[in-house]
Formats: sequence, C-alpha cells, structure tokens
Amino acid sequence: MPGSNRMRSIYMLATIGLALAGCSSLAGAPMVGPSFAPDHALAGHSRDIYIGNILGGVPLYSTGKNPHEVGDITDDLPRVTDVWVDRHGVLYAFTDNREYPYETIEEFKPRSASPFFSLVLQHYGSIAAADSARNVYAQGEDSQGQQVIDVYPPGSQKIADEYVVPSIGRISGPEGMAFDSSGALLVGVAALANNKQGQVGAVFRLDSGSGMFVNLHLKKAYGGLIAIDGTGNLYVAGGDVISVYAPGGTKPSRIMHTEEAVVALTAAADGTLYVNTAGKIAIYAPGEGTSNRSFDPDAQVSGIALGPSE
Repeated sequence: MPGSNRMRSIYMLATIGLALAGCSSLAGAPMVGPSFAPDHALAGHSRDIYIGNILGGVPLYSTGKNPHEVGDITDDLPRVTDVWVDRHGVLYAFTDNREYPYETIEEFKPRSASPFFSLVLQHYGSIAAADSARNVYAQGEDSQGQQVIDVYPPGSQKIADEYVVPSIGRISGPEGMAFDSSGALLVGVAALANNKQGQVGAVFRLDSGSGMFVNLHLKKAYGGLIAIDGTGNLYVAGGDVISVYAPGGTKPSRIMHTEEAVVALTAAADGTLYVNTAGKIAIYAPGEGTSNRSFDPDAQVSGIALGPSE
C-alpha cells in the first residue's frame, strides 16, 4: 500500500484536530474491558451508541435517561477514524494501524469482543458505511489523487465497484455517508482548503444506473457530515450549523446552531439527533433545535453510530 499523501494528511489532520479539540497492531493484542455489546442492549431495552475514539477503541454507551458506558473494545483498535452499525447489529470500525495492514475495517458481530472479519483496504481513507446486504463502502484516495468510494462485498478483500466522488473546490473530500429510503448511497463532501472547512458543502447521490454521483444542489449546506432518519429527513453539518432537509427538499426545513463545531452526528429512526461537539455528545429530541440533554464520553470522538432499532 502506498505511503501517506497530501490529501490523506489534510483529511486526517482535520479529523484529528476536531476530535482532539472537544497502540499496536491488531494481531495478538489482548482484549481489555467487558464484552462489547451486553445482552440488554441487544434485547431492545435501550438504544446504545457506539463511539469511535481517535486515540483507540470503540466505547459503547447507553443512551437512556442516564447515559453511561456499558462496553468497550480497546487494545485491538489502535486508532478508530469512523464507526458504522448496520441493521443486523454488525459494527464496522475504520481502523488506522501502526504497521501493516495500515488501514482496515474491523467487523464485529453483536456481543462479540473480537472481530470476525478484518477488511484490508486498498486505499487510504477514514470513513465507512455498510448497506443492508452488508456490502462495505470505504472512502479513500486512488493513485491519481481522486477521492473514491470503494465497495467490497461481504467477506471479500477485493473491490467490486469503485466510484469517483466529485470535487467541490481546489481541495475537498468526503466527510460522511448515508443511505436514503431507496437504498441509494449519499456522500457528504466539504471543502478543505482556503479556510472553507465547515463553510462550503454538498451532498451527492449515487445513481445506480450510470454509476455517477448526482449533486442534490442543497441550499445552505455548510459541510459534509451527514445523517438521515427513518422518515427521510437529511441532516447536513458543517462548522456550528446543522441544516435539515425534508425528503426531496433542496432548501432547509430548519437550521440548527450548535455551541461548538460539529465533529460527528447520527440520527435515530424517530428523528432523535446525536451530535458530538468539543468532546460532548448532545441529544436533540425529534424536531427540536436545542439539546435537552448531553453526556461526556471517555473518548476523543471521531465518529458515532447507533445500535439497531428496538
């Protein structure tokens, strides 16, 4: 795998910088902490949130009335840049390792404290997603310096499809992925040069017929962090602004302002929004513009994902 490049350096510095404002290889590392996903989380008694830690590990927190840590993966994951949980409860942790394989996506079954599959990535990147069929989508940079989304079938180390992500400026890059109600991939892109971080963004939809990305032409999209809820509302975050778009809409139905720059966000099916800023995860009730509660995870947050629906 090639060495670091300019885009990777800019992208990772942005991720690390935001996370810090608020280890070892995978082989043979001992597991520390309790079983990752406790029985009560899987039995539907609460919605739990998985937290990617740029300093290493994936803590699991309960999001009940009194959020608290209920599990953790530590030593096996030296630096986690993103997390995703699919509808089956499988965790995908994008991991930046200190030695070969340098970047992997570690896949964990529910209740497991060790990965059942380690996907060795062909391109450097930092964000991931998985669809309902468990195909893995990994952001990276190809040999021509283009930002791409590589698609890996379940259990495969070979890229089945690769899609070039459009640029929105001299230097830009994907910051988030989601799937709309039809199952189409959405990619949020943010400008990363000329002090535009958090000021200019766009969301693209992958057209399955052409294999090309189509710009949704959203108005007042300030960044590339995205999430989508069960009714199709799209949340786009950049800087301290979150714009919310109704299904098919190009103008925000509402705009939310946060106290600090948004590092990560995710949305529950009912529209409950979880937003990480400056080390705190704020919880917004459906349709609300202000947070009604929050908690401080023991992590430098690089990504957040909710467990399966109740």
